[in-house]
This record gives sequence, structure tokens and C-alpha cells, in this order.
Amino acid sequence: MNLDRARVEHSAAGGVVTFPAEVDLSNGETILAQTLDLLDSGVPTLIIDLGDCAFCDSTGPNLIFRAQARAGELGVPMWVVLPSRGIVRRVCDVAGLARRVAIAPDRHTALAALTGSSARLG
Repeated sequence: MNLDRARVEHSAAGGVVTFPAEVDLSNGETILAQTLDLLDSGVPTLIIDLGDCAFCDSTGPNLIFRAQARAGELGVPMWVVLPSRGIVRRVCDVAGLARRVAIAPDRHTALAALTGSSARLG
């Protein structure tokens, strides 16, 4: 796996973008492009998963806000999986992420909120 890129999953239920271990200016635009491409492909829902991300600077929340804007334009519901503690959580809290996007503690919770069931993405 390329550590500079996000892992992108697409199924009939929706799309998932899993951030790499580190997100900063060096890879933020690449991850944003991956996310926008997924949105533009017509996914019905989007989950951005920061569960494996060990470090991000303000680039992380910024690209989430930009993805949220595009998801809103397309009418695609979006949730962000955010760890309950650690540097990534602190950076996102300072940026006010929880005030602007839906946050879940894990992917299963986000998916259940998006689909109204306990189904899983493929």
C-alpha cells in the first residue's frame, strides 16, 4: 500500500476513504482528490475513516471540510470515524470538526447511522 494515499472502498452501500497513518501537506491534496473522485462516482453514502491515522496536521480536517462541501452539493450523507483520543482527535477537536460533521467512534456505528441498519460495507 502506498502510505501517501488513502485506501478507497466502494460498494453498493456506499464508499469508504480510510486515511493513511499520516496526513499532512505532502499528501492532503492526493487524499482529497481520491475522496472527490469517489464522491463523483455516484456513491450513495460516504464514510471517512481516521481510525488508522496516527498523525495529521490541519490538512486532515481541512480536506474533510472540503469533502463535506462536495458531499453536500451532491446530496451524499457523510460520517467521519474519529478515534476518541490521541493527536488526531485533538487536532480535529481544535478545528471544530465535531461541530460541522457527523462523528462516529467506529465504522460499524457510522454505517448503521447512514443505512439505518447494521449492514456492512463490502
